[in-house]
Amino acid sequence: MKLRDAIDGLARSGTHVFTVYDIAKMLGKSTAYASLLLSKSKKAHRIERGKYYIEGVSSYEIASNIVYPSYVSMHAALQYYGLMDQNVLRYSVITLKRHKPINVGGTMINFIRTKKKSFFGYTRKSNTYIASPEKLFVDCLYFGGVPFSVLKEAIATAREDNLIDIATIGRYAVMLGSRVLVSKLGFLLEFAGINADTLLRYRYRSYISVQNTGASGKNKKWGINYD
Repeated sequence: MKLRDAIDGLARSGTHVFTVYDIAKMLGKSTAYASLLLSKSKKAHRIERGKYYIEGVSSYEIASNIVYPSYVSMHAALQYYGLMDQNVLRYSVITLKRHKPINVGGTMINFIRTKKKSFFGYTRKSNTYIASPEKLFVDCLYFGGVPFSVLKEAIATAREDNLIDIATIGRYAVMLGSRVLVSKLGFLLEFAGINADTLLRYRYRSYISVQNTGASGKNKKWGINYD
C-alpha cells in the first residue's frame, strides 16, 4: 500500500485527523518511515509531533481531535452556530488535559483545562466535538473571554431561532456550583429580555462586576455592577 492509498482509506472511513502510528500500521512500516513519507506529502499536514490532518478538513474537526477528550466552545462555537458574524482566528478547546496552544494553518488553538465536573454538555457533529448551544453560553460566562455585549446579542438570536432551551442553560449553570456564574447568567438572560427568576435562589449574595455590556449601571436583583 502507498501513502496516498492509506490517506484515502482514512478519509473514506471518516478519519481526517490521524497519527503517524495509524499510517505506519496501515503501511506495515516503522513510524520513522511513515513520518518521513508524511513530511513529503501534499495530502496531509502536520499538527504537532505524531499527529496530522488531511487537506481540506475543517478547523473545528482539527481542533476537537488533537486532545481526547475535548470539545470546541466559546467564540468558535458561537460562529459554528451562526451566532456571531466576525471571523474567528482563535479556537478555544475545553479539555481535561493540559496542552500548550498551537498554530495550525494560521489558526490558533487554545486549550482550556477544566475539571471533570464542568466537562459536559457537548455533542458530536460528523467528526467535530462541539459545545451544545446551551453549554457554550455557560462556558463563555464560566471561563470568560467573550464580551458580554456579544453574548447578549447571541443569546437573543439563539432564542429567536429556537436554538436553545432556557431551562437547560439554567440547569447547566447550577450544575457547576458557582453562584457567581448563576448571577451572571441571570443578568445576561434578563438583559436579553428573557425571564430568569427560577435562578434567583442560586445567585451570589454580594455584588460582582460585569464589563463590556454596552451600558452602565447597577442591577440589584442579580447583584451586578456593569459597564
